[in-house]
Amino acid sequence: MLTINSRSLAIATFLLASSLLSSRVLAEDTPSPAQPAAWFSIQNNLDLPDWFQFSLQSQAEPMLNPSGGTKQTNNWIQQTVASISVGTGLAKDPSNWQEIDHWRVDASVNFYNGNPNFNSEIGAAIPLQQVAHENGFWLTQAQLNRSIGNGWFGIKAGILSLNPDFIYTPIYDYYIHSSLNNTLNISISDLPVNPLAAIGGVLELKPAQDLSMRYGLFDLASTKPIAKVFGVNPQANVGGAGVAQFLQINYSPQWLAPNKTGSMLPDGLLQIGGYTTNNGVDGSGINGSLSFSTGLSLGLDHRFWIGSNYSFNNSNDSTPTFVSAGLLSQGLIASRPFDVFILGFGKTGFNQLLAPNQSYESVIELGYQFQLNPTLNLQPAVQWIINPGGAGNTAGIFATTLQITLNL
Repeated sequence: MLTINSRSLAIATFLLASSLLSSRVLAEDTPSPAQPAAWFSIQNNLDLPDWFQFSLQSQAEPMLNPSGGTKQTNNWIQQTVASISVGTGLAKDPSNWQEIDHWRVDASVNFYNGNPNFNSEIGAAIPLQQVAHENGFWLTQAQLNRSIGNGWFGIKAGILSLNPDFIYTPIYDYYIHSSLNNTLNISISDLPVNPLAAIGGVLELKPAQDLSMRYGLFDLASTKPIAKVFGVNPQANVGGAGVAQFLQINYSPQWLAPNKTGSMLPDGLLQIGGYTTNNGVDGSGINGSLSFSTGLSLGLDHRFWIGSNYSFNNSNDSTPTFVSAGLLSQGLIASRPFDVFILGFGKTGFNQLLAPNQSYESVIELGYQFQLNPTLNLQPAVQWIINPGGAGNTAGIFATTLQITLNL
């Protein structure tokens, strides 16, 4: 396993930051060069058939906290995801699909190694790394999927997680702190948030090009057995009984984020949803997010976003309230039009019935994604954890990291 010490990480972060500061700002009329070619692709280099797609992604998040918290230390944790898809329509334009081309089989396995308890060791309640999960192999997906394509309905069933279909937008992927990355920091243990998965199904209806609705149903009793398939020992409170249900509406009109040549940022999106578990006994809540572009002259393209989650039932959700906001700006550097500047804020409110001595914990994350090419991304970032642990007795944490993402 690759390891890194605090001095090496600090030097690497400093050199990357110096490269950023020494570059000039992108002018609006500067043409964007073509994206660099990938170093290696399993799909292309092994000449796999069009109906079979294989991908491998490895993401490491070495981190240290030079000040604040209960102690100063460093940590390494890494996630590797292997995914396959089989279907006749994978390499075809959806406008040319026949019915058989809508159907495919998807499967994914995640592997985690490292220390997932870094946050508790330094006094924070919420993990600072989005890949902080129990070590081992996780079966995260094994499903039959009818892709919606250019049609009006899609369906999937099998073993799957609630994300990326619910309480998720691609804009969250740019962040490293676990409360900003993924499902608006929902902490109900019953819910199959990736890498947790459950037997279930999702129905999607798309009455218009920019409007869709999804309904999902998951068997909570299957969550823990699936997590243990490859030997992972999940927490005792993972999974439950009964079902979890989700309903979500996505609205993505072009006026939220007009098309810009060279932009790689996610489309503008208004998302509103709700969920309930065990027929409303254990947990229910509502969530929403909005991402949009404005007329600001920030590089090539940019997105502002806000998101929030609220749980109605306080008997099971240890963090029933969460609010967040952020900014992404692509192309601030003239010589690096595909890089992204990242700023985010999140505030988590703790359940006073379950944790009466904890009020809130907040995070501010500042980062910059260097997209060297489609194979390798480097993302130095700093985080400031406000009121770590929520009890008011731990100094604010300053943490720095260098996320390394390898796509094969």
